[in-house]
Amino acid sequence: MRGVRAIAAAYGVRVELADLGDWGSTRLIAEYDPDGPTIRVNRRELPHVAIEHAIAHELYHHREAIGEIPRLRSRVDRERAADDFALALAGPP
Repeated sequence: MRGVRAIAAAYGVRVELADLGDWGSTRLIAEYDPDGPTIRVNRRELPHVAIEHAIAHELYHHREAIGEIPRLRSRVDRERAADDFALALAGPP
C-alpha cells in the first residue's frame, strides 16, 4: 500500500503543516482547502496527532469535492465516513 502522502500527491493535493489558530475547546487537527487543493495539518496539534491519519481523513473530503464519491448530506455522517476511510487507509490515529 502506498503512503497517504504519495496518494495525496497522486491526486495533486499539496500537504502542509500550518498554524491553524486557536479554536478554544474545539480541536482542529487538519483542514481541506479545495482551492489548491491543499490539506493543512495543524502544527499546534503536533506531536499529539497521527499526521498520516489526519491526511487520510482530509483525502476523503477531497474525494468528495472532486465527485469521486458522493457527498453525504449530514456533516456527522461525512466526518464518520472520513474517519472510517482514514482508519482503513492509515490505521488508528
